[in-house]
Amino acid sequence: MGIPLSAAVTLGLLFFLSVGLNEQVAEGCRCAQRKSQQQYCDSDTVIRAKITGKVNSTQSGTAYSVKIIKMFKHVDEKPIQVIYSSRNSCGINLKNKEYLLAGSVKNGMMFVNLCSLVKRWDSLSSMPVSEWL
Repeated sequence: MGIPLSAAVTLGLLFFLSVGLNEQVAEGCRCAQRKSQQQYCDSDTVIRAKITGKVNSTQSGTAYSVKIIKMFKHVDEKPIQVIYSSRNSCGINLKNKEYLLAGSVKNGMMFVNLCSLVKRWDSLSSMPVSEWL
């Protein structure tokens, strides 16, 4: 007597699903492929900013103090005072440099991660913003 066909199919599906789930966990953060223009449109805030250092925070993740150089887009009433990035696999490490940053914002706190639009300002060409977004 063998295993009934429906049980064998179920076991096979469970095996393939478990392999697929383990692969996703092992690879860490995954981001949907989006063009810079789409990231701009989907973000609450888009800024050119200079990271001035890390600060202590009650939020989880790494908090950075920031000097805003130019706001291209901002939907929150409060000015951005701190930028946060999570400590998980989707988090990013910002240096004390200028960046083009696009992310979500709430109560003056901006949140960015590997899936956000984060580009070192000095790596962008001299073309107008509309051409490299």
